[in-house]
Amino acid sequence: MSSSPRTRGSEGWGRVLAARDRFVDAARAAGPDAPTLCSGWTVRHLVGHLLTLRDDPLSWPGVALPRLAGLTERRMAAATASGFEDALTRLAEGSPFMPMVFESPRSAWGHHLGEYAAHTEDVVRANALPPTMVDGVTADALWRRARVAARQLHRRSGGLVLERADTGAVARVLPGAATRHVVGVPLDLLVWAHRGAGPAGVRVIG
Repeated sequence: MSSSPRTRGSEGWGRVLAARDRFVDAARAAGPDAPTLCSGWTVRHLVGHLLTLRDDPLSWPGVALPRLAGLTERRMAAATASGFEDALTRLAEGSPFMPMVFESPRSAWGHHLGEYAAHTEDVVRANALPPTMVDGVTADALWRRARVAARQLHRRSGGLVLERADTGAVARVLPGAATRHVVGVPLDLLVWAHRGAGPAGVRVIG
């Protein structure tokens, strides 16, 4: 596991590094052509996605703009063209910092933790790999990230309340009369925000 001036000496970034390494381990265990929870994407696609987020600014517009998605997919393919194992090694040995996250490196670690954690679950849950174990501090960080992701990804779906199944903490994420109440541990809530209830193991009320 490597570090950089952005990450060295930071407990938060240490957790990001651990999450990145967990993704690499899961990807290697599943193999490049294994399915993921990302519709139409294999594990190889996810590795290319994370490499381009980190290293390839030309690929970034297609993440948000559908008309440029083809460019992003070509850049992802180029990122893994040297072979799956080489791509995994480059992902594991570089900094986990993704410059496209427009936050200070000191405060961006929660976003990065969520990115690696969500994509790890895309691999783990699609391939029946051993479940991810989360300590309390990481769970707290994922709870914060799940609330942000749910607000961003479900803002057009009406009112939304999230509840932690492990602590009972409740957060109203979105206002609205037709409110859904989603209950789960933080990692499951993060998966729900990205992929829906099917793979998440949450309870949805309303």
